[in-house]
Amino acid sequence: MLPTALDLTEDTLFDLASLSKLVSTTMVALKMIENGKLNLHDKIGKYLDFAGNFADCEIYHLLTHTSGLPAGLPLFAMVHKDGDALHTVLSAEPCYETGTQVCYSCMGYLVLQRILENVGGDPLDKLAEKYVFSPLGMKTACYNPDKAKMPIAATELYTHNGAWATGHVHDENAHFLGGVTGNAGVFATLDDLISFAGMCATHGLAKNGDVYLSKEMFDLAITNFTPDKNESRGLGFQLKGQQDFPGGILLSQGSYGHTGFTGTSLYVDKDTGLWGILLTNAVHYGRENRTKYFALRRGFYDSLMREYKILQCESEI
Repeated sequence: MLPTALDLTEDTLFDLASLSKLVSTTMVALKMIENGKLNLHDKIGKYLDFAGNFADCEIYHLLTHTSGLPAGLPLFAMVHKDGDALHTVLSAEPCYETGTQVCYSCMGYLVLQRILENVGGDPLDKLAEKYVFSPLGMKTACYNPDKAKMPIAATELYTHNGAWATGHVHDENAHFLGGVTGNAGVFATLDDLISFAGMCATHGLAKNGDVYLSKEMFDLAITNFTPDKNESRGLGFQLKGQQDFPGGILLSQGSYGHTGFTGTSLYVDKDTGLWGILLTNAVHYGRENRTKYFALRRGFYDSLMREYKILQCESEI
């Protein structure tokens, strides 16, 4: 069954998937660190009643994906003690000793979410509005959007009911947990992400000129904390290092940003401050076809840099 074709407009909301980690959860954490409410090297047990098998894990390890937590668990298909999925997450067997490897972990960001909520006294969606969306002028960014009020790009066809997911978070765990999670769930427009990318490109300045994060804090966040490991990671940011990089080959070393499973990405070139945003539906024809999108993503960011360099050369003639 083909979906009803909808016009794509500047007001269309996209499911950001794991780009939510950067746009929401990471920024809330960085604001709390800067405000002294969190310390990078606090053990997670300081903020949680139960740390399970991860008593040595610090906030730092969650942000750099070096916690030892598994990449993912099918929480939506599991039974949880006292109905708390986080207990299941923290009871998991470590995949490696904390701090010794990078393993990109959605589970780590669920732990970080609970810590932020305990410290901030509000659920993550309210913290994101307070600490990120409102101060950065991201007027439509939200969790659990009202599809009666805003056009929303559909993601994947549900096999169980034959309906296209529209305004329903694509990530199964995020949906199971109510649509507001540390690993996914944010919906946003291009304009929202332009505001966010501008802040990243200026190392912490909001579009109205206000200091959102101090330059020192932002520069710390894009520092490569894992140069000797299998991935280059800052505090929540994915960095271009020596490894294979989703943003192509022409972005400068140390360029920073994040991707999302649904076909979203945002990267900033470290040397020039040039930024790019890609919003697509890579899973629309089934997630098994998603790998075809990877070449498109690499080509997009490489084209961005090529065009910039051509214009730069022309301006110097």
